[in-house]
Amino acid sequence: MKWLPRSLGGQLVLLMLGGFVVGALFGTLGLWLDARSLHPIARAHALSRTVSTYHLAEHYPAGDQGWLEAIESPGGARVWVDHVPSEGGMDRDARSLAGELGSRLPARAVHVHMPCRDDAHGRPLRQNVGEADADVTCVEIDLGLSDGRWLHTRQFMPADSLWYESWRLLHLSLLIGIPPVLILMYIFVNRILRPTAALTDAAERMSRGERLKPLLVQGPNEIREIVVAFNQMHERISCFVTERTHMLAAISHDLRTPLTSLVLQAAMLPEGEERTEMLCTLEDISQMVHETLHFATQDARAEASKPIDLAMLLRDICSRPAGPGGTVSLVAPAHLVYACRPLALRRALGNLVENGLKHAHRVEVQLIDRGHHGLLIEVADNGPGIPEAMLDRVFEPFFQLDEARHHDSRSSIGLGLAIARDCVQAHGGQIRLHNREQGGLLARIELPAERRRLMS
Repeated sequence: MKWLPRSLGGQLVLLMLGGFVVGALFGTLGLWLDARSLHPIARAHALSRTVSTYHLAEHYPAGDQGWLEAIESPGGARVWVDHVPSEGGMDRDARSLAGELGSRLPARAVHVHMPCRDDAHGRPLRQNVGEADADVTCVEIDLGLSDGRWLHTRQFMPADSLWYESWRLLHLSLLIGIPPVLILMYIFVNRILRPTAALTDAAERMSRGERLKPLLVQGPNEIREIVVAFNQMHERISCFVTERTHMLAAISHDLRTPLTSLVLQAAMLPEGEERTEMLCTLEDISQMVHETLHFATQDARAEASKPIDLAMLLRDICSRPAGPGGTVSLVAPAHLVYACRPLALRRALGNLVENGLKHAHRVEVQLIDRGHHGLLIEVADNGPGIPEAMLDRVFEPFFQLDEARHHDSRSSIGLGLAIARDCVQAHGGQIRLHNREQGGLLARIELPAERRRLMS
């Protein structure tokens, strides 16, 4: 749903406020369904007046009508006594009021009608009451006297007051209730989001290859379990990388000793083509051992991320000698601060530039700041390119093409692009290769935006 907040805190606040408002609306709806009920105070007043009027009617003789005028109010209540009995059914509210009157009076019969009946024997109240006062209703109470006469009363009473009062209470409850709810929600959401934000930041730093201290276990039980699992995962991965590094270092040390012995033995051979080829082969093996160890251990080194001027780093890489006939150009902002692992990123970008210069005469580098979408670095050359089927395989360690881009097999052992991809992925980015329409190869490096700008 597009209208829902994207953050967990926003959704929790919306959920709490929505529940609060819906609960208040349901309470108001319940009162609205009973909106035609009489106001409690008006109901009690009507009952007291009716009881008093009944006792007066029983006390005064049938011919005395003077007391009736004292009971009536202009346009608000009518009282009369005759011999016309009350007839007709009663609804739920009328039966309730009649039952309460019957328990308080010894009347022969009690009839209640809401609103008042429209008949020829009744005495109407003021005209157009329905149009003038929509919040009142006419209540007719008919009581059977002991001498066979009937006491009739008609009066106005508030009928919609419960709805009106409930609507006022809804406004008041929302006005008074929402601020405390927001305060409690702030405390509650902050308790959840604080460890969540720390966990997110730690996961991102871990994806960049950084070593972390164990996170503080805090927050609700579910968050605590996630933090504990993350700490255990980070510890296991760190132990695995450390053990692998030690193993490769031991293998490298064990290989260097026999390689050195072989080099010495080959150097003692008589001059000739066989001796030269053997020394070249041993040199390639030594280089492969060295590069393999460096490639396998670079993600485990303790280089920390720090903010650097990435534009300046690229200018330094592109300013190195390009060799006979080679040129390197750079298009970049004057300054662009970015938090990264400088040595690793320098090596990755340097490998791409050097790889382009080996197979082309011109290399073009471009740095683009895409704001919250991250950074884009493009390294393009005008060389022969790579077959489309091989664009992904060239990132595999020790993979080499037999085509023009690797015409000199001794110039590389096939780790340059593998190291570049490993470094970019360690920064949370990705690298892709494309053949240019005008000829040559284009390497596109996409680096994520920083979660927090360390420098501006």
